[in-house]
Amino acid sequence: MSDEHKTKVLLLDDEKFLVEMYKIKFEQSGYEVSAFFSAYDALEALRKGYDPDVMLIDITIPNSISGYEFLEMIKKEGLSRYSLKIALTNAGQDAEIARMAELGAHTHLLKANFVPAGIVAAVTEMLKTKRSS
Repeated sequence: MSDEHKTKVLLLDDEKFLVEMYKIKFEQSGYEVSAFFSAYDALEALRKGYDPDVMLIDITIPNSISGYEFLEMIKKEGLSRYSLKIALTNAGQDAEIARMAELGAHTHLLKANFVPAGIVAAVTEMLKTKRSS
C-alpha cells in the first residue's frame, strides 16, 4: 500500500494487550491504525471527522457503551457510512450476530478463532471484495 493513502482502521476494544497485537500486525501490513479503548472516545473521533475504511468493534466494552450501542449511534448519526464494520468479538450466538448485522455490521469475526495475523488477512480479503463490488 502506498503511503499516500493508507487504509485506515479504527480498532475499538478494551483489551489493551490484544489491541497492541492487532495494531502491530495491521501496521506491519501497511495499515494506519487508530485504537480506542472506549466507545465514547471512538465516537468523539468520528464526530470530529475521522473516517476509517474499516472498523473492528468489540461488543462487550466495560466502562463504556457496548459495541451494539456504538453501532446504533454511528448509524443514527450517519457517521462513517462507507466504512466496513466488523464485529470482532467472542459473542457468537445467532441472536447476537443477527443484532450486530441489524445495526450495520457487515460481518463478525470470533476472536477465539483467529490469531492477529489471521484478522489482518480476513480484513484485507473483505476490503478487496468490497472494493471490487
